[in-house]
Amino acid sequence: MSWQDFEPETTDDLVEYIRWRKNPEDVEVAENAFRAFCFRFQKDVTHKCRVIATNWGYDNHVGDIVAERTFARYWKYGKFDKSKSNVADTDTAVKLYLYKIARRELSKYKKEQSADLNPYTGDEEIVYEFPNIDTVKGSVEKRAELRRIQEIIEKALARLTPKHKIIYLTYKTYQQEGHTLPRGLLKQLRDELELAQTSIQVYKKEAYDTVDEYLKLYGSR
Repeated sequence: MSWQDFEPETTDDLVEYIRWRKNPEDVEVAENAFRAFCFRFQKDVTHKCRVIATNWGYDNHVGDIVAERTFARYWKYGKFDKSKSNVADTDTAVKLYLYKIARRELSKYKKEQSADLNPYTGDEEIVYEFPNIDTVKGSVEKRAELRRIQEIIEKALARLTPKHKIIYLTYKTYQQEGHTLPRGLLKQLRDELELAQTSIQVYKKEAYDTVDEYLKLYGSR
């Protein structure tokens, strides 16, 4: 099944499927349900995050980052319980739940920006192709191993769309722990691929998951 197969499902059912993410045999179902969940709520959540960010003195770019982090947080820790909401409509209750996460994520973002130096130069550009292994310094054996791993990753990404490949390579090249990609580079990705920031996050997760699957199957020697 693909995530599109989950589009007709009710929000209650999507929430339930996403809870299955901790069961190894149900991870694929949970992931596809989560993608459908993201596409269902991304417009509302992104709009709300932009409003919140503007109220805090930030621009829409930061709002988009917060929206991306909100969905990522929900996937990792989300425990939405309709019974704890004062709202009868499930979709509305979910939105309110996500908005609360967004406010916390914006607060965390502000602290991170204050505490850490920006590791980016502003010269970062979209990465379309794999690097040339022959230019890597090191032994012949090292380059041979890097080439083998790269071929596995190429096969994994070949299962997906060209957009997945571009997003995967760009994030792998530039992302540093504790930091989001620079706003200029994220704007390049959105404009070039014609995707919303939350959609880019979904594509990124699909690419990372597929590559991880292939590396587990074929990476060890």
